[in-house]
Amino acid sequence: MKNSVKISFVGALLAVAFMGCEPKSPIPEIKNGAHFVALPDPLPTAVTAANVNTIPVPLTGVASASMSFTTKSQNAVEIEKVDAYVSHVRGTVVTPAATTSAPHGVMVKSITTLNGKEQISVSELLTKTGFATANLRANDRIRVRFVATMKDGRVFSWQNSGPGITVNPLGSTFTPLLDVLLQ
Repeated sequence: MKNSVKISFVGALLAVAFMGCEPKSPIPEIKNGAHFVALPDPLPTAVTAANVNTIPVPLTGVASASMSFTTKSQNAVEIEKVDAYVSHVRGTVVTPAATTSAPHGVMVKSITTLNGKEQISVSELLTKTGFATANLRANDRIRVRFVATMKDGRVFSWQNSGPGITVNPLGSTFTPLLDVLLQ
């Protein structure tokens, strides 16, 4: 009986010693993905899955229009950065076309606040895509894609955010894109 108590005591000491010597990982433990939501500002009167990612802009007012949106994040401290990329979409044609080196479009800017208001001029977006205002048509879209990089190195974008992001944008925790719809 005395030996079994001694063995248990020594075993407990060894366990504590091994646990105390285990090195901590330099990468923070982040169990969830990126929580980053971008919503048009102002929101449509009746928010639906069809309009929650769309900012309508009159074709005649493109030169002075801005893409205004509100950002929200429940884990902003875990997000290193969120970058905004732009492309022009007409029907199924995307300009510039996605490539292996630039799958998201052309880099516009890093989002400065993950819980606040942002604004990007439509002229700046068009300049980045190389599209002239004179070449725009009704129903063209200027698509801004968001790419979130976590502090642990994981990257979230439209490519890996899952089918629920585009099928159910009202319930998503990550906004992969916002469209400026020219009307």
